[in-house]
Amino acid sequence: MASENLTAAYVPFVASLLAGRFEDPADGGWPAEVIAAHVARNNDLIAATAELVADGAEVSYDNASTIDEVELAAYATSVGGLGGLAGEIERSAARLAAARDALGAKADTPVHIVIRDGDEVVQDGPLPIGAFIERNATFHLRLHHDQLKALEPSWAPEAPPVEFDTYQLILLTRPPDQPQLDDDAARTLGLQHLGHFRKMHAAGFLKIAGPIEDAAEIAGVCLYQAGSVERARRLAEDDPAVRAGRFTVRAMTWYTQNGALAFGDALYGSAQSTD
Repeated sequence: MASENLTAAYVPFVASLLAGRFEDPADGGWPAEVIAAHVARNNDLIAATAELVADGAEVSYDNASTIDEVELAAYATSVGGLGGLAGEIERSAARLAAARDALGAKADTPVHIVIRDGDEVVQDGPLPIGAFIERNATFHLRLHHDQLKALEPSWAPEAPPVEFDTYQLILLTRPPDQPQLDDDAARTLGLQHLGHFRKMHAAGFLKIAGPIEDAAEIAGVCLYQAGSVERARRLAEDDPAVRAGRFTVRAMTWYTQNGALAFGDALYGSAQSTD
């Protein structure tokens, strides 16, 4: 698991904490603050263990210090409740990812692991420290996220929206036969491409546009409000970069709940200028 993937695994848990609105557990289980405190403290304990392994020390892991409800509740209060715990989860996950990366070949080092669930010992034996870190960011995290979700009220609205704003979503895609340009020609065409956005925004048709970084085929996304898909398609196809064959246009209708989006002229700076 790459470092970015490890830290990203915690984002849904963090989102649950930031959204809040948790109910008290009905079965005498841990409240949301204690669950989150346990995850953060456990991340730090495993990271500290991995850091010692990377330094060549012989260590073991025992989660006893991360399951004391009184201590966890005090920790949750000390960091500011759910919002502070969300930050602690992100911080401890980043520490865990850095500790795992620092292990290098020592990730295969076996560490004696003791895991307690209340008064019951559910794990008592060796496990490679790298595998243990990944297990913590998968199985252990999912277990406690499910525990957290069980305390959430329903986020579903009483009824779906009845009023929508309509936009036209334009995807600028890279054709397989995209022409190759030298640096000067590419720069000139790029400026003309940006100029098209400024013109469309000044005309009142383009709401926002921007490039896509992590997709091989899709180069950019534009959001028009031109009255119909065909009208937006024609506007997008008037882009000099589209006319030059650098991009092709895919157009579709996109709905949002009425009033959900707001746009401002500052997005395009001096877009209204005719200079």
